[in-house]
Amino acid sequence: MSKSPIAPNTAKRKKLDDTLRYFTEAREPIKVRGNINLQLCLDSLENITTTKGLPPEHILDLIDVIGTCKHAESISARLIKFLIPTTFVPEKAVIKIISYLCTNKPSTNIQCLLLRWILVIYDYIDSKDDIHKLYGLIFFFLDNQTMMPYVCHLLFLLTRKEDVRMFRVRKLLNLQNRVGAQPYLIGLLSIYKLYYPNLVSMVLPKNKKLFFPSKDGKWKIVVEKVQLSRVNQNTLDTTIASERLQLADSSQLRGAPRSKRRKIDPVPIVHSNASSNIGNPGKDTVEAMLYKNKPFVQVSDLKALMQRPDYIEPPSQIGAVLRSELLQHYMSYSFDAVTVTRFSYWLQAILYEEILDRTVTVEDKERIDELLTRVVNFSKFLQEGIPAVDQFLARFLHLWNGEDFRVHIFRLISYHRICSFQRLHDYILEPLRKLYFCSSVYFKCQVIHCLTALLRNLAAFEWPRVQESNQADGVDGQTPTILSCLFHEETEEFEGVVTLLELVRYISDMCVLGQQMDDSHNLLIHINLNFMELVASLFSQYNIPVVPFPVKDIFMRPFLLENAMGPARVCSIIAMYKNSLELQKRQTIGTEYDEVINKKAIIRKCNDLILDVSDALLRNRAFTRKVDGSFFNFNPQDYSQSLKVKEDVFTVYLHQAFLGFAIKFLKETQPIEQFGHPRGIKGVKDTYFEFLEREHLDDIPKYNKVFIRKGNQSTTSAG
Repeated sequence: MSKSPIAPNTAKRKKLDDTLRYFTEAREPIKVRGNINLQLCLDSLENITTTKGLPPEHILDLIDVIGTCKHAESISARLIKFLIPTTFVPEKAVIKIISYLCTNKPSTNIQCLLLRWILVIYDYIDSKDDIHKLYGLIFFFLDNQTMMPYVCHLLFLLTRKEDVRMFRVRKLLNLQNRVGAQPYLIGLLSIYKLYYPNLVSMVLPKNKKLFFPSKDGKWKIVVEKVQLSRVNQNTLDTTIASERLQLADSSQLRGAPRSKRRKIDPVPIVHSNASSNIGNPGKDTVEAMLYKNKPFVQVSDLKALMQRPDYIEPPSQIGAVLRSELLQHYMSYSFDAVTVTRFSYWLQAILYEEILDRTVTVEDKERIDELLTRVVNFSKFLQEGIPAVDQFLARFLHLWNGEDFRVHIFRLISYHRICSFQRLHDYILEPLRKLYFCSSVYFKCQVIHCLTALLRNLAAFEWPRVQESNQADGVDGQTPTILSCLFHEETEEFEGVVTLLELVRYISDMCVLGQQMDDSHNLLIHINLNFMELVASLFSQYNIPVVPFPVKDIFMRPFLLENAMGPARVCSIIAMYKNSLELQKRQTIGTEYDEVINKKAIIRKCNDLILDVSDALLRNRAFTRKVDGSFFNFNPQDYSQSLKVKEDVFTVYLHQAFLGFAIKFLKETQPIEQFGHPRGIKGVKDTYFEFLEREHLDDIPKYNKVFIRKGNQSTTSAG
């Protein structure tokens, strides 16, 4: 009974060996037309490889069959599709392919398929040291125009600083003149230019796109499924073994529980091209002495990283930065343009392949969630947005249903880099607006919370970078580039203050319309007030040279709310505005932005708001200011003749939000037989304010102390 699980595996292995023997031991070319045995062997091989994959030795055998062109081209093409590794691909397999390409025996179609296979399984190659030694040989394949896109992609992955030579740059430029500015040639030249800007004189395009778009997405999915199946099987075997050990003494052995489905993480493991020296770091040879760079895998901690950071070689797959915190520190410290560019290209490609260029299934979501979580954490670590992520969002949001990866998408939006408001509106705000007005109140709250976080990030981190760049190269009149950041990106010329002001207006309009649509939902009002608190403190906390003032309607519904949270926080926000305006007046900062914003109009609006709230809440004078800009500039009887609203209806003791507190105050301070009307609180306001402080509504007493002068009951203005 113990051999029953092994018997099926043995049979499958024997079947695979027999099938491969049919191709490897054939002395003559296999007949294609009408050959039933051939079709059965191909179907059997396809069934095995797409579920279990091939071990390394069988991959080498099939490459010999394909490279020698023993059989028809149609057979070789199908065999290449079956080169799916079970675990890893030996480096020798790639070297064999390159040697067969040099013989020119395989047709151009087969050569292209072999190169595409190398690109598909590139991350599964066990080592790349010997492959890199063939860099010059691979470079000569660029003369074949059909193979050129795949050769450029492979060279892009293998390129190191020592590979950049003037004759290669000249060759690539000549090819570009011959075939045009193809994206794959520009991609390879961009890496060359990063290593040696003086050798490459071409101007790279500002709008970076995928230099090497993948045509083998389905092929990669099959490889990933095979790897996933192997991981699941290993997990299941371990689980079953542990269960049997634990239940060895039991009379009944129940079936092991189904193992949790694990995903193949698209983020590669940290490794280095110079791994050959890792096992023997103390080897005293001329090669070891001449080898100056230290592979990153030999760096154990942050202390070792800071000893010689300039002589550390980053891993060959720079995407591993999302997995290693130590590598993140190295990348943020070194500011190496080549490393940053490689990471940007890799991240852009992986986001497109994993999310945009495929139909995301339920099985894929866990893996993509983990990928996006790593990207969010890296952005949080850097405190800046990643251009590749911004480009991904610009395309993804127009296709987004508002549900998939919602938490991660909102957090990535909050780290968006500063740009012109028109670009921000077209790529980010407009797709969110369409979802905002057709979703539930809870989704609306998430959108406003996300945009509030975006505004905070722009004010706290992106605005100082714009200021620094303007001071550095704004004198020459050139397009500013942000300096104090890891990702350098050439952007169009824009005014950062205008972006912030327009963003505040846009969010405030969404807040007002959301309040109207959802009938002043308490949660939405709370989120909107969080946004207003941030806007009111932009100058005092982040030194933004203007104090933006949104539309007045955003204050109306919170002030008239049945919940005391609304009017209390409105009073707090007004006090914050007064503080910011007075601080701005004392410092006289931002005179160069007078054309962008009218300071006098802002002060006038703030004063109107102060007078209206003070009259209604503290001075029993609601509906008495009949001036433009007043919140209560209307007669209630104009709407209904039977509606008789007195001027003290919104006072701090008759307001519907405070009426419960007023009654509670009267119960605590008066006997039951002498219980009076809440209007009696007017004579003991100071005691009532002390009561509100005990009820954690201290914003109202503070507002009274700041804006209401005792004696003549006049109101203090903002400036």
